[in-house]
Amino acid sequence: MAAAKEAENGSLPPQHCNISSPDDCVNAMKAGTDLVKVKSSRRHYQRRFVLDEEGLYIRWISQRKGSTDARIAITSVKEIRRGHNTASFRKHGKSFEPDRSFSIIYGDEYGSLDLVADSEDEANIWIEGLLCLTDENYAHQSVANKQQMRDRWLKVTFEEADKSGDGMLDESEIIELCQKINIGLSASRIKQKFREHDTDRAGTSRGRLDLDEFSSLFKELSTRAEIYHLLMRYSTSRDFLTAKELKYFLELEQGMRNVEKQHCEELIRTYEPTPEGREQLKLSVDGFTQMLLGRESMLMNPKHRDVFQDMTQPLSHYYIASSHNTYLAEDQLKGPSSVEMYIRALRRGCRCVELDCWDGSNNEPDVYHGHTWTSRILFKDIIVAVKEHSFATSEYPVILSLENHCSIPMQRVMAKHLTEILGDMLYTTPPDPESRYLPSPEELKGKILVKGKKLRAELERVDEGEDDGGDVSDEDEAADMDEEVKAKSRSPTPRQSSNGTDEADGQAHSRRRSAAHKGKKIKLAVSLSRLVTLVQSVHFKNFQESSESGKYFQMSSFTESAMGRMSASSSAEYIQYNKRQLSRIYPAGSRVNSSNYNPQTAWNTGCQIVALNYQTDGLEMDLNQGRFQINGKTGYVLKPEILRTEVSHVEVNSKNTISGLTPQLMTIKVISGQQLPKPPGSGAKGEVIDPFVAVEIHGVPYDCANEKTSTVKNNGFNPVWNKTFRFLMRFPDVAMIRFSVLDDDFVGDDFIGQYSVPVSSIQPGYRHIQLYSKAGELLSNSTLFVHVSFDQAYSLKKKLIFEHGSGSRTRRKLATPKKIKAPDVDRIFQNVADGLQSVVELKLRIETATEDFKMSCDKANVLQAMKLFVTRVKASNSEVSLAKVNDVLSVTYKKSESFPDSIEKMVVSLQRLLEASQAVISQADGIIGRLSGAYGAGQETFLDLDQQLAQARLKGRRLTQSHEAFAWNMQVVRSHTDLLKATKDQVLYMQRQIEDVANDHEMPVGYNV
Repeated sequence: MAAAKEAENGSLPPQHCNISSPDDCVNAMKAGTDLVKVKSSRRHYQRRFVLDEEGLYIRWISQRKGSTDARIAITSVKEIRRGHNTASFRKHGKSFEPDRSFSIIYGDEYGSLDLVADSEDEANIWIEGLLCLTDENYAHQSVANKQQMRDRWLKVTFEEADKSGDGMLDESEIIELCQKINIGLSASRIKQKFREHDTDRAGTSRGRLDLDEFSSLFKELSTRAEIYHLLMRYSTSRDFLTAKELKYFLELEQGMRNVEKQHCEELIRTYEPTPEGREQLKLSVDGFTQMLLGRESMLMNPKHRDVFQDMTQPLSHYYIASSHNTYLAEDQLKGPSSVEMYIRALRRGCRCVELDCWDGSNNEPDVYHGHTWTSRILFKDIIVAVKEHSFATSEYPVILSLENHCSIPMQRVMAKHLTEILGDMLYTTPPDPESRYLPSPEELKGKILVKGKKLRAELERVDEGEDDGGDVSDEDEAADMDEEVKAKSRSPTPRQSSNGTDEADGQAHSRRRSAAHKGKKIKLAVSLSRLVTLVQSVHFKNFQESSESGKYFQMSSFTESAMGRMSASSSAEYIQYNKRQLSRIYPAGSRVNSSNYNPQTAWNTGCQIVALNYQTDGLEMDLNQGRFQINGKTGYVLKPEILRTEVSHVEVNSKNTISGLTPQLMTIKVISGQQLPKPPGSGAKGEVIDPFVAVEIHGVPYDCANEKTSTVKNNGFNPVWNKTFRFLMRFPDVAMIRFSVLDDDFVGDDFIGQYSVPVSSIQPGYRHIQLYSKAGELLSNSTLFVHVSFDQAYSLKKKLIFEHGSGSRTRRKLATPKKIKAPDVDRIFQNVADGLQSVVELKLRIETATEDFKMSCDKANVLQAMKLFVTRVKASNSEVSLAKVNDVLSVTYKKSESFPDSIEKMVVSLQRLLEASQAVISQADGIIGRLSGAYGAGQETFLDLDQQLAQARLKGRRLTQSHEAFAWNMQVVRSHTDLLKATKDQVLYMQRQIEDVANDHEMPVGYNV
C-alpha cells in the first residue's frame, strides 16, 4: 500500500523512454509498467502490467486470481478512455489526477479496468499503445507500410546532405542538417547528442553518423512526448493529422469556433516540413510541433498584437503607459540624466514622459532632479528628441508632464522651444466647454499635449509684451511629498536599498524638497500657461468636490501611498472619479534607488497615468510591459467596461462577487519548458540548471495568488512538470498573470525568464509562452508549454468545486433587481425581473442537459460524446436518426426488444439536450429584446436620476444606497443580456457539431423546413 500511496501522490519517478512512434509505445508496454488499479475508494492496488510479446493480452499479477487468470485479451477491448470517465472513477478516483488516469472498457458487458499511472507520459504511452493495438487497420499493416512519412522525409534530407555519397555525415554536417530542418535546435545541444550517438564507434567511422543514427538523434532532440501524445489523440493514422482531424483539435482543444477546412489546409501547408505532407495535406508531429510554436498558438491572442480596441473613447477610459523622472538613467540622487532615456521610453511605447525643469545657464532651461547631485541636460535637447521619436512606435498622443521650477524668463524660453520645435504637433486647442469628456486617442493622433499648471482665464488675456505671469501653487509632486515624508518618518527602522543607499537618505532628501516647496506659490508665464489645455494640473481635495465641480480637463497627481489609501478606503469613488478625469500616480520620494511600486493597485481603480521608473527592471516593469504589449503596443489600453461605463458601482476590495461580473475559474497546467538558458553570471554553478515555474495572479486584492511547480533537477533543455493550478478570479478583466522561471538554489533562486500578459488576452487551449529576460528582451527559443481553460464559477468558497448546475440559488439571487425606492425607476427593472430569471433557468437547463449527455457517453465534451454515440448506434444496428425542422434538431428512434439499454440512455439524454437547445433558440431573441429595452430606458433615466430620487425624498445613506442599487440593476441587466447572447451562440454551435458528426458517420438526418 505504501507504493500505492506514493503513486497517488505522484512521487514515483516516470519511466524514461523516447517515444516517437506507436511502436515505441507498444514496446514500452511490453517492458511493463507499475500502475495503480482502482477498485473502490479504499481499494487501490499497485500491480505490474505487461503486454505479452505477441501483443495479444494485457497481463498483471493478481494475488487473488493468479497470473494466468489476470489478463484481458486485446480483441475484447472496446474502448480506451482518458481521465475520470467511468462511473467507478467518478465515485472512487477523486484522489487521483485525471491526467494520469485511464480506463480500459472491455467485454460484451462493457466492464472497466480503471488504472492510474505514475506520470501523465506513462498514461499516454498505454493509451496510445492500446489504441494502436485495437486499430485493425494499423495492426495488419506490414513493417514497410508502417514506415512513417517522417522517416521517409528524414531519409531524403539525409541523402541530400550526404555529398560524398558514402552514407555518413560528420558532426558539422549533422549540425547544419538539424538546424536546417528544425530551426529551434541549438548547436551545443546537437553536439551533445552527436557525442552520445557516436560513443560506440571506432576507427574510420568514428565522428560520423549513418542514417539510422541520425534519425534516432533527430527524433530524440525534436520529438516532444507531450506533443506527440497530443497528436495521437486525434490521429486515426497514428502518423499524422488530416485537415479534418486538425479541425477537431482546433475546435475541441484550442477553443476555436466554426473552423473552416480551408484554414486547416493552409496551416498544414505553412507548418508541415515534408513535401509529401504538404502535397497530401498531412500534418506530421514535426509540423504539429511547429504549428504549436507558431504565432497563432502563443498564449496571447494574436489579434491583440495589433490595434484591436476601440480608440474613439475619451482619453480617461484608457490605461496610458507612463514614465517617472524619465531623464534619469540610474538612481534618484546621484545618477546621470540622459536624453537617450526619453528616446528609449518613447520607442517602448511610453506615452507620458516627465520633465523636471529648472533654470540653467546661457538662458537655457535644464532638466534634472532638483536638490540632488544628478546631472543636468538641456530642455531643448529633450524636446528635439520628443519630436523625432514620439511616433516611431505609436501614432497616438504623447503627454509631456512638466514639473516647472523655472523663472518667468526661462518659462518663456520653454514655451518658445515647445512652440517652434514641435510646431503643428503641439496641441493647443482650448477645451470644449460643452463637452463632458476628453477627446479620444483617435482624435489626438500625432499630437503632443502639455500637462502642467494653468492660469485663470482672465490672467491669460494679456498682450505678449505684458507677460509678467501669475501665481499658481508649486508642482503636485513636490507639494504632496510632505505627507509621504511624514508617513515614512514614522517607520522605526529605515531599510537599505539594493544599491546600498539607506532609505533614510531618501527620507532626508524628501524632507528637503518638501520643506522647499511646502505652501509655496510660483509664478507661471502666460506663454507657457497657454500651451496647457486638456491636461491641467490641479490639487485634489476630495471626491465630493471633484464630482460637483471638477472639469474633465483637470487632473491630479497622487503619491503611491495616497493612491493606496484611497484604493483601500474609497475604491468605488476613486473608480467613478477616474471615469472622467485623469489620475497620475508616481513613486514615493523615498525610492532613491529608483525602485518601483506594483502598478496593479492603481489599475484596479482605473488610474490611467501610472508612472514607473523605466530604468529599473523587475516584477513591476514586467507587469507594465505585459499590460502594454497588447493593442499594437500603442501605449493605450482600454480599461475594462465596468471601470468606464457611467452607470456602475464597483467595490474592488470586496470578498464577494462584483455586481454585474461572473467570477471565473482559470485552470492552468504548466506542462513543460524548452531550451531554458542558465541565469546570467551563473557560470561557476555548472552546466545544467534546476528549473521551476512560479505562476502569479495580480488583480483585485482577493484575486491575487502565487503558485509554483516542483523543481526538475539537472534539465534546462526539456523539463516536464505537468502541474495544474486553479485560480478563482472575481474581476478577470483587470487581472495580470506572470509566469517566471527560476533556477532552484539553496543560496537564492536565480531568475531565468518571465512572461506577463493580461488575463483577458489569453487564449484557451495548448499554448506556448515565449520568455523574456530581466531586461525585457526576448530569450531566443526559450519557451514554456501550458494548457489553459476558463469556466464560470458561481461560488467563492475556498474549496473549488464547480459542478454543473452548481450555485443555482446564488445565480438566481444575482439576477434579482434591487429596490431603488423610486417607483418609476423600480418599474423599469421589475418589468424584466422574470426575463432575468429566465436567463438563469435557460442557462442552468442547457448546462445540466449537456453534462447529462456527456456523462451518458462517459466523454469530456459533446463532440466526443456524439462520436461515441453514433459509433455505438451503428455497431448495434439500432434504428436511430436525427431530424432538422426549421433549424431545430431532434432525435428519433424505434425501440425493439433487442434495443440496448445503454443506447436508450444515450438517446434520451441527447433528446433532453436538443430540447433544452430548442428552448434557448426559441426564447432568446424575445428575452434579449426586453432586456435591451430596459437597459436603454435605464440609460435615459440616469440623466435625471438625481431629480427622481429627490422627488422620492431620499437623502443621506438611503440616497447612496439607491444610487448603488440603480448601478447594480443596470449591470445585472447588461451582463445577463450578454450571457443569453453567448448561450444562444454556444447552442447553435453545438447543434452544428452534432449535425456534422451525424453526417460524417452516415447517420440518417432528415431535413424539413
